[in-house]
Amino acid sequence: MQRFSRDDFPVHGESGRRDWIDPTRYSVVQRFFLSRLEHLIALRRSPEMYSESWHTTLVNRAVYSTYRDCVALGLAEEARTLLKGEERSPHSSASA
Repeated sequence: MQRFSRDDFPVHGESGRRDWIDPTRYSVVQRFFLSRLEHLIALRRSPEMYSESWHTTLVNRAVYSTYRDCVALGLAEEARTLLKGEERSPHSSASA
């Protein structure tokens, strides 16, 4: 298993910024789950996501599971911030 340094971990923020998660504040594991949650939320926003109902169900469950992982790691506030950002997206009403 390959190990990654904190500086090499791919995270994205608003407008595709990669530096929205301060590497000195979060562990690699915390950054992984925040990045995963952000990716799943982006996937849920995708219009292609709604082609089959089971796709939507699967991604919704993955978002919830990853949110719970973030909470367990002490990242509840950050996870909620990501989810609140989703509410402002145009596809959020269809993903509920």
